[in-house]
Amino acid sequence: MKNIGLRIHDADFEAGRRATAEAATLGDLIAAFRRQYILVLVFAALGLLFGLAHHITTPKQYYTSATILVDERRSELDEQIIASIPFARNDTSLLNEMQVLKSLQLASDVVDRIDLHENEIFLYPPSSLARSVLSDAKSMAAGMLGAEEDAAAPTAADPDAQLQRRKLQTAARLQRDIRVERIGLSFSIEISYIGHDPDLAAMIVNSYADAYLDDRMNANADATERTAAWMRSRLDALEQDAANVLAEAAALRQSDPTQITRLRELAQRAATLDELHQTISARYEQISVQGSFPVSNGRVLTRSMVPREPALPKMWRTVSVTIMLGIMFGFLLAVLREARERFFRVSTDVHDHTGLPFLGHLPRINDAEMTGRAAPSAQAKPAEPVAKGKPPFALPPHMAFSVARPNTMFSQTIRNIHASIAFGAPEGGKIVAVTSMLPEEGKTTLAVNYANLVAQSGARCLLIDMDLQGAGFDWAPAGPGIIDVLSGDIPLSESIHRLDDTGLHILPSGSAADQPRSGEIGIQRKLKALMPELRKHYDHIVLDMPPLSSGPDAKAMIGLLDKIVLVCEWGATPRSLVTRYLAHEPEVFQKVAGIALNKVDVRKLGRYARPGWPESYLKLTPRMV
Repeated sequence: MKNIGLRIHDADFEAGRRATAEAATLGDLIAAFRRQYILVLVFAALGLLFGLAHHITTPKQYYTSATILVDERRSELDEQIIASIPFARNDTSLLNEMQVLKSLQLASDVVDRIDLHENEIFLYPPSSLARSVLSDAKSMAAGMLGAEEDAAAPTAADPDAQLQRRKLQTAARLQRDIRVERIGLSFSIEISYIGHDPDLAAMIVNSYADAYLDDRMNANADATERTAAWMRSRLDALEQDAANVLAEAAALRQSDPTQITRLRELAQRAATLDELHQTISARYEQISVQGSFPVSNGRVLTRSMVPREPALPKMWRTVSVTIMLGIMFGFLLAVLREARERFFRVSTDVHDHTGLPFLGHLPRINDAEMTGRAAPSAQAKPAEPVAKGKPPFALPPHMAFSVARPNTMFSQTIRNIHASIAFGAPEGGKIVAVTSMLPEEGKTTLAVNYANLVAQSGARCLLIDMDLQGAGFDWAPAGPGIIDVLSGDIPLSESIHRLDDTGLHILPSGSAADQPRSGEIGIQRKLKALMPELRKHYDHIVLDMPPLSSGPDAKAMIGLLDKIVLVCEWGATPRSLVTRYLAHEPEVFQKVAGIALNKVDVRKLGRYARPGWPESYLKLTPRMV
């Protein structure tokens, strides 16, 4: 039963975690939008500007159209053939007429009518600035790559051949640009064209309509002529056949008048040929008359007027397209930026990637806020084990921020760090190391502010600079330090400074030119002997340690430490670096009390939090920032 209960509990936990993950998807999108919306808006604005610039620099184009009606006139023979399927025949005929309108032959007729092959605007239309830039860039790229344009087709020596080739190229271009569409289910066809010259555009579509009607009329005339020629040849053949039949009958009568049956067949054959000759002759006369007066099977319903207002470019269409492209490009960059996000930002980043407690956010300190505030000063006072007669010195303003501005988020975070360290630490002195993964992440600032806050509370606190290879306490006066004490050259009491305002004792690293590293065996042995003595005199000992990535110092001193405070720079320390280091150094991991994020931009912090996370409820006040 116990196992069953565990399985049910695990199943419920997994279901809850799965539901939470699914519910958090929308929160992720909202948080990502808060972070990246400015980027998307910037590219939308760029798209708007580009659209306006493109609209201004694009040449105007004019739309023209003409409408023709295709008649349903047919010959008597056509009517007899299609009587049973008129609709199929009608649709097929209309599609055929549309193919005629789209043909290269009709385009060639229009070119000849209006000498389009000599029109410079049609042959070399103006282009927009964007198209010109792209064309120049393409030509430049082709030149840089050494690509040569295809050689032009060899020109013919005959000027007439050159002219025909130019006309054919112009007709092919016109065939590509003309639009032919059926109007609804009617037998009307719209011919449309968009060009840069309104007069030329109207002339083109009207010429197309006229050329189509003339082509249909000529086609009817040609068909009539071909039919008449066929009938004429057929009549000649019938006359010859009739003459042959009559000659055969006359010869048969003279040679054998008794073949009555044969003579009757010849007579019937002659009558049939005569009747067929008369019928074809009548039709031939009708067709000859029809050929003299050809009739077109269409008419122009609407001729194009010269347009006064340009149809293109449409500003709203151009601007909307460029804005959408800008939004899409901005969204793509936002997705790429989100995919590249690999730094600590919010508390859940610390929990999810390291499994360590989150100690809080430390906002970036603005020294201008400390103007006019007296920084804690340090001098020697007769207090064991501090030496006497040392000159006082003042801390930089940002090093005393926690005591000068106690109500800020920075100070509250330090108090939270102190409370977290207080749990589980041994009595009789707590040795806390403050370190970071990389240099310049603000560990020294945190260590000094933390030690000042602890000392101000009335506890005996000692701050030791153990970053022997770093900048250390460069604001401290030159003199002996921890290295001198460990080497036995200087007594401990002559190396410690005391801050008047908070009572903090400070032990610098020392003034030796070549200081040994804290990870060396000799230094470690002497530190092990010194730390128990310091525990007797101080309630808290804060060590400013070198960065973890700079060497094995922190690992070498792990046995002397009670807790480690790890400082990571907000938006700068890679999560993978911290995770891998702690995974390979379990001894260090066990001593880390948590991670504090330093140099936080508080005004941007809420953008990285999902709805419901602590950072999403952050309310800033002037006193907290």
